[in-house]
Amino acid sequence: MGATDERADIITVPADVASPRFSPATLVRGYGRRLRAAGTRPVSAASVAFFRIAFGLSIVVNSALYVPRVIHEHHVEPTFHFSYGPVDFLDPLPGVGMYLVYGAMMVTGVLIALGRWYRSAAIAFFVLTTYVFFLDSTFYQNHEYLISLLAAMMVLLPVNGFWSLDASAGRVPASDVVPAWVVWLLRFQIGVPYFFGGVAKLNLDWLRGDPLRTWMAARTDLEPFRTVLTDSTVIWVMVYGALLLDLLVVPLLLYRRTRVPAFVAVCLFHLTNVWLFGLYIFPWLMIAATLIFFPPDWPLRVLHRHRGSSPAPGHPPGIGDLGTATLRRTSPVVTMLFALWIVFQLAVPLRHFAFDGSSSWTEEGHRFAWHMMLRDKSGTARFHLSDGQSTWTVDPAEFLTAEQVRELAWYPEHLVQFAHHLSSIHGGVEVRAETSVSLNGRARQPIVDPAVDLAAVPKVWWGHAPWIVQLEPD
Repeated sequence: MGATDERADIITVPADVASPRFSPATLVRGYGRRLRAAGTRPVSAASVAFFRIAFGLSIVVNSALYVPRVIHEHHVEPTFHFSYGPVDFLDPLPGVGMYLVYGAMMVTGVLIALGRWYRSAAIAFFVLTTYVFFLDSTFYQNHEYLISLLAAMMVLLPVNGFWSLDASAGRVPASDVVPAWVVWLLRFQIGVPYFFGGVAKLNLDWLRGDPLRTWMAARTDLEPFRTVLTDSTVIWVMVYGALLLDLLVVPLLLYRRTRVPAFVAVCLFHLTNVWLFGLYIFPWLMIAATLIFFPPDWPLRVLHRHRGSSPAPGHPPGIGDLGTATLRRTSPVVTMLFALWIVFQLAVPLRHFAFDGSSSWTEEGHRFAWHMMLRDKSGTARFHLSDGQSTWTVDPAEFLTAEQVRELAWYPEHLVQFAHHLSSIHGGVEVRAETSVSLNGRARQPIVDPAVDLAAVPKVWWGHAPWIVQLEPD
């Protein structure tokens, strides 16, 4: 089968290139054949089965962490929600509805991990988690975005033929192999946050140590470690170490000789983030998911080593455990969907380069681009309403929760949404915002033009908003 032979992943130059009839079209066709052959060759299904189990358990833990406090603060307490563009019709379910949603997500997580009614559970979880994600952009988190993306992929990926109750019961064909493209697609998706997280760090603020230096200086609870963590040398090591890790970890994980040291560095990086910032399930999910870069049969090798046994003669580890090596043909529709998926994942994180100004200031193109831990913003906002005869001031705290108010002032898109809301409940009055915002320790300045009636400007879902005041030179 060659499931454990990593050399089989290498695509050689087609023989057609040496032909006297060589042409660019011949080269493309030759590489296309090689690519299809490499993508469809069978490899052990053990690593994607482990990925499915780890993903399902992550769903359970992540949903459970939200139940005690976050559901109430994010979905029950707020009376106004900051929407995402075209899905502004979505609202939280009333009463105990949102608790039931999170309970249902925990159930689907268990079913995904067990591989029981897998396809239905994956579809249900994708719908539920995407619904929750789009309820309020105030609470945008990169790890929730990643979970939603992975959920969409898991609906279509053939990852339930091995170590699953569906396969054991005969509900789906049992197979200890999957096409190699399944492993590579998961590697691609896990590599995207790393790489684009590194690209996002290529900005002057991060390269000079902000906002990490500010955050470490504020962590008085870290004594006696605070003295070390605020040392200038340590800050520079953390700043440039995180940058290099994000940019280089994927090729280092793909290369056999550097794979283990790279994985150790990944674990140290994420465990440090757990210690310093918490970050819910994201670091743990990424540690488990990064194991997809190891050979596809690595879980079986670990099991054989733990049991003190060796693979059956004539079979590489990971092939033959179920006695099957069947591959179902991939639908052309699925192939096209995943091709478009790859293009989408490569294009969306770069869209902020199409807009003027710093995305950490304007927030244009900041979401869905893996911009993680790049900005420390604070500010205040007051709204002045006018009906043509009188003018009065509104305090956002009268309408929003403390967390919504904290992020409102420095998010121009939210300022406009809230201005539209204020105008609608006051009979179409004009609404202007007086803001004072600081980015990464800079002096405060307005983030939107105080002379502009924000209730009259369109909600901007794409492109640059001219009413945003550009960040003054530092």
